[in-house]
Amino acid sequence: MTPLAYLGGSFDPVHQGHLHTAKELLRRFPFEHLTLLPAARSPLKEAGTPFRHRLAMLQLAIAGEPRLAVDDREARRPPPSFTIDTLAELRRESGPERPLVFIMGLDSLLAINRWHRWRELTAFAHLLVVTRPGWRADFVGEIAEWLAAHRADDPHMLECAANGRILLAETTPHAVSSTAIRAALHQGAAPESQPLPAAVAGYIRENHLYGVSPPHESRTDF
Repeated sequence: MTPLAYLGGSFDPVHQGHLHTAKELLRRFPFEHLTLLPAARSPLKEAGTPFRHRLAMLQLAIAGEPRLAVDDREARRPPPSFTIDTLAELRRESGPERPLVFIMGLDSLLAINRWHRWRELTAFAHLLVVTRPGWRADFVGEIAEWLAAHRADDPHMLECAANGRILLAETTPHAVSSTAIRAALHQGAAPESQPLPAAVAGYIRENHLYGVSPPHESRTDF
């Protein structure tokens, strides 16, 4: 049975690296579609850009990409936003037998023991952890034990059961991050100069996000 795949993240803002990784995962794994799942607000992070703006940028970014979708469910629940609640909800919707895959970055896995009810994540979905070529990480203690109990080495194992496996997969590196883009924009860089989809750059300028001046204003330093 074809797995349902969800790529979680803040997407603040969504950038070309996110899109390239999503398309690579669609090429390499048995997913018919991949759904981007923006976090309403992570309890582990400071408040970021309002969800409505991040959602709008995602929708602009995937326009014309029939195999990509966006799910806004986390904004429709009262805070705080916990991944375990999202996965439990997706499991109820998909039924007990459909393979469900939640995709995260290596940094998230390294800090997974800070997540709410983290040990239960694999009770609802497989975890696909995106890494980079040549990555090195020392998993210790409870994370190492949990990973050893659930780790998979064959991508096809994501199809053989509904949940329960953790697969680490190397993907093409992209020298881009939302953090770096936000910093550049706050320092006066033009959105169009950043690795952003053109429609996203335009949205940032039109809504003067990340300190960017609206089109009818000019920025002058004295």
